Amino acid sequence: SSVPPSASPLPHFQPPRALAMPAKAGKPDGAPEGKKGRVQQKDEDGEFLNMLALQHNSRTLSHARVYSGIMAGCIAGLLRYEGLAGVFIFVLVTFAHSAMMFAKMSFQVQRHFPKPRDIFANQFMGGVMSFILFWTLSYDIVHIF
Repeated sequence: SSVPPSASPLPHFQPPRALAMPAKAGKPDGAPEGKKGRVQQKDEDGEFLNMLALQHNSRTLSHARVYSGIMAGCIAGLLRYEGLAGVFIFVLVTFAHSAMMFAKMSFQVQRHFPKPRDIFANQFMGGVMSFILFWTLSYDIVHIF
């Protein structure tokens, strides 16, 4: 009783595939010449993004926001800013840090994030807790104790 090769008891191992773009489909009959399918248009425009790279960039941006919050908190505390002036320092430092990252990417943010505004808008409030902690800590150490 021999087992045919197609009925093997063990499943065949298939290695994981790279995220490949779908093959370009030919134009259906009767389709307008100037109109392209959505997949073909994105393929030609280079809009397909690697999800692992996006996650890494998002995580790195989150860490950068925390560091911006720490630096803004130390600056606001050391310079004795209180109330809205301290919050303004947080916004200013975070925006300046975003501008530096924008310049570091050679102004090509769309290569690293889905939208160019993501470098400025995403996770903007991510460093607020660190900002408050270091703001009060540096203010208390320098001006109260």
